[in-house]
Parts: sequence; structure tokens; C-alpha cells
Amino acid sequence: MKLFIILVIILPILLNAFQSTVLSNKLSINARRSSLLMSGFESKFFAKDAITLSGTTEYIVKGGNHLYPLTSEVFNASGIKKIGVIGWGSQAPAQAQNLADTIAGSGITVSIGLREGSSSFAEARAVGFSEEKGTLGEMYKVISESDLVILLISD
Repeated sequence: MKLFIILVIILPILLNAFQSTVLSNKLSINARRSSLLMSGFESKFFAKDAITLSGTTEYIVKGGNHLYPLTSEVFNASGIKKIGVIGWGSQAPAQAQNLADTIAGSGITVSIGLREGSSSFAEARAVGFSEEKGTLGEMYKVISESDLVILLISD
């Protein structure tokens, strides 16, 4: 009976203290997140715009075809010479081909990395990626040789 009474008295106090700590941490995290969103980010290449969603100001870069030429400049300025796209699922064919077309002539290579023996090698070859050009290979080799790796997975 004494234990029950002690628990009835102590438990609400402990829960209240725990709730205050959790709430305090949550507010602290939200304040840091809010500060980060308000300060935004800096870009040497792309203009940023402020938008307000649900009372919170966030910064975005609006896309568009006019930005495509900047893609190569950004990669070159970042020291990116080889981009590895890992896998050939639902997203990789379109994303890899679009990226390769966007940076064509820049000296930056887009390479597809696949598991050894994958049936997707034939599909990647059919759209122009090849071992001879250094744009198709075993995934771990492509990863180790790439300055930027893109892993497109299904959700």
C-alpha cells in the first residue's frame, strides 16, 4: 500500500519534469530550425528567393531552363569532374540521361554504376552509356572514382 501511495505521488511529479524537459528540448530544436530557415543559405551561382509558408520564411532557388548552363559551372567550381549514378531503377535512366545532356561538352562525366552481371547493363548501353567511354561500370568502381555519387532509390 505504501508503494502504491508513493507511486501515486511521485509518478505525476516525474512525468511533469520529463514533459518539461522534452518540451524545452523541442522548443530549443524548433528555435534552431527557425533560425536556420530565417538565415537561409548563400549561393555564388543561383539567386535565392524568400517565401513564407505557414508563417515561416524559407529560402528557395526557383528552377528553370535558363539555369541549365550554370550546372556545369557549379560542378566545375566544386571540383566535380565525375558523377556516378548508382542503379538503373525507375529514376536513374531519366535522371542520368538528363544530367548528361545538361552538362554535355563540359568535360564532366556521368557514369552509371551497376552490380556486376546486372541485366541493366544492356539497358544503359542502349541509351549511350558504355564501358569504352568510361560511363558504365561496376558500382563500387564507379563510386570510388566519382566526385559526386547519386543514389536514386524508390520510395
